[in-house]
Amino acid sequence: MARTGYPCASSRTAAARPVRPLAPVMTNIDCSLSLTRRDGSQPAGRAGRSGTPTPGARGRPRTPRPYAGDMGVSSSRSGDGGPLAGFLRARRKQVHPEQHGLAPGAKRQVPGLRRDEVALLAGISTDYYVRLEQGRERRPSRAVLEGLSTALLLDTTAARYLRELAAPAGGASTDAVVPGMGTERLEEVHRLLGAMTVPALLVNRWLDIVGSNTLGALLHEGLEPRDNYARMVFLAPGAQSFFLEWPELTRCMVAALRTQTGYEVGAPRLTELVDELAAGSEVFSTAWSEHRLYEKAMDRKLLHHPRVGPLTLNQHVLELPGADGHRIWAYHPADDATSDAVVRLGASALP
Repeated sequence: MARTGYPCASSRTAAARPVRPLAPVMTNIDCSLSLTRRDGSQPAGRAGRSGTPTPGARGRPRTPRPYAGDMGVSSSRSGDGGPLAGFLRARRKQVHPEQHGLAPGAKRQVPGLRRDEVALLAGISTDYYVRLEQGRERRPSRAVLEGLSTALLLDTTAARYLRELAAPAGGASTDAVVPGMGTERLEEVHRLLGAMTVPALLVNRWLDIVGSNTLGALLHEGLEPRDNYARMVFLAPGAQSFFLEWPELTRCMVAALRTQTGYEVGAPRLTELVDELAAGSEVFSTAWSEHRLYEKAMDRKLLHHPRVGPLTLNQHVLELPGADGHRIWAYHPADDATSDAVVRLGASALP
């Protein structure tokens, strides 16, 4: 099955929308070429030294702490220049110069490409790119965005997210209302959930658990809070023993949240959620600052349920067109033992 560049839990068996590789190598680039940039200026000189990115840190949930800067949620926080600037800085650090065929050199002070290298690869001036990273320029043209996507080796999902960050302010929702759908449509979806014979959840783009069938409610029994899947993964005391591949799940959860809320970066509801999760979990804080993105269709989930023991489930993501970002997560048993365990779980709910 196809895999994305940013795998989720048990990604060795997961299927997702195909994207181009994270690190296509562009060979024999002569950085002194006299190119006409998309902003009309000419490139300046040869790009030089190379560096090695530092792996993303892993940690454990710790006591609450203040909001971490450079989270890319609100342009008014931390003076970081806004979501677009934060995304560009984070993704620039994740690209090796060698991935673009740039000559290696002395060790760099910070990992990733230099600003002038990104500018050259994107076909824009260094000054213009610096303004983008500082938040002094926030509405680049589509041609500039395409150049940046190439320079930063963005896959299809990340390139679309970049375009959403650069969209006019009027295109982003800033109200605090939880995304929803019409009452009649919601009632029909709840009926659908009730008719399903496997555990199923209805989740919105902020990962709020809007509804479930009986098996879906029992599936995460013992974990609190359960109103939002990200809260459950990062803040529930027993999450690390319940989710058998918890480290991989956390990275996927953060990347999925960022992907699904790209044009909601200014929404107070999202800001509050990110603040809460960053204060309660260093793992979340670190992962959010990396600006990774992930869009899945199916994942293998390994759980240890307190009542029925180990579960191996294939999680299918069912899109609901016109439902304002709502999705059904359906968990189908991957083996006979899990099928039997799900039957026992359902029987435990009978009067």
